[in-house]
Amino acid sequence: MQKHIRENGNIIYSFKPLNEVLINSSINFKGKNNVVFLSNNAKLNNVIINFAHDDSVAFISSSVINNAVIDIRFNNVFYIGEGCYINPTSHKYMVLAEGRNIIIGDGCCLSHPIEFHTLDWHLIYDGQTNQRINHSKSIYIGDHVWIGADTYILKGTQIFSGSIIGARSTVTKQYYSNTINAGTPAKEIKSNVFWDGKCTQSYSKEITQYYSCYSNDNFKYTYNQDEFLSPKAIEEKLDSLNTAQEKLEFIYDAIYCNKNKNRFAYFKDMPYDIPLPKYENKFKSLKFEEIDETKPQPTPPAPKPTPQPTTQELEIKSLKDKLSQKEKDINNLDINHKKALTSQELEIKSLKEALSKKEKDISSLEINYQKAQNIKNHLSYKLGNALIKAHKQWYKGGYIKFIFEAIKIKNEHNKTKI
Repeated sequence: MQKHIRENGNIIYSFKPLNEVLINSSINFKGKNNVVFLSNNAKLNNVIINFAHDDSVAFISSSVINNAVIDIRFNNVFYIGEGCYINPTSHKYMVLAEGRNIIIGDGCCLSHPIEFHTLDWHLIYDGQTNQRINHSKSIYIGDHVWIGADTYILKGTQIFSGSIIGARSTVTKQYYSNTINAGTPAKEIKSNVFWDGKCTQSYSKEITQYYSCYSNDNFKYTYNQDEFLSPKAIEEKLDSLNTAQEKLEFIYDAIYCNKNKNRFAYFKDMPYDIPLPKYENKFKSLKFEEIDETKPQPTPPAPKPTPQPTTQELEIKSLKDKLSQKEKDINNLDINHKKALTSQELEIKSLKEALSKKEKDISSLEINYQKAQNIKNHLSYKLGNALIKAHKQWYKGGYIKFIFEAIKIKNEHNKTKI
């Protein structure tokens, strides 16, 4: 565990190195004597915490805060418990002023966007007495509280364990455990309910049926006067402490280390103005490694010089490099030679196929020519040719000449056969 001491008495306690906790995030101190406590599995992702003035505390338990701006002005306490889910989709804004506080318990589910305001931003006075009537007030959120989207949590709000705040609500007063509340301003619309954090958006029919009945009473809360952490008692205690360090230790001992299920459970007409339960002083037993960031940090030792190679080692390396390159060149020649041979073989094969086709074409022409010659030497072909000639010259006695020509053709044919 580390204790980072910064200028003007500002301190950051962290169970882990800050670069593992602050992801794209920053903690800005403009005042003095402010304290930040980052628990074991705390993580801030795209978060800005601004300490504008003095003597304030930001206590982040084992929760992940995404996309938020936390403005802390003067003498305030911001606390968020363990296992809270803060939807990363859009920004959250939390502002604390005039010594008032925001306390959020364990296992809460905060949608987006949500804003917390402990103040009204401008002054309002009574018209008859000229007395101010809108003083800032603290905000208390119990354990396992579900706050819907686009909700404003205004000064004086107290939402007790197990409750639900509907989307687009404006929350301004007390809301009892295991109730549903909604509207502007939010009002109770149903009591004696509880909720579970599982998300139903990808449920099949079988899964829906499986969860149609809940198997235990984990999220049903009961009022127990011996365990109840009254917001009024917490406020009075914080107001009585003078320094941020004292407030940090009280928050750690009385709230962070308090694991009672019903510590923030409250119902209508139950005793409210009661003292805090007893608690042990456990913060004092924590051990931190102090890192004083106000002092110059030791310069890390210079790296040892790398031994330089000798002339002979350089020559040997050069020869090895040349030999390796030559082997690569020879290997590339072999590969290129094989590629060239393969290309030539393909060309020869292509030429052979073309030659074979050409020889077949020539052979086919010769056969057809021979057939044509045989037809021309046939007797019927010659007689038919003479008859066509006689027909063309019928007016010159072509048909009479055909008789003599036919006798001549027949005699020649008979001689050929002999």
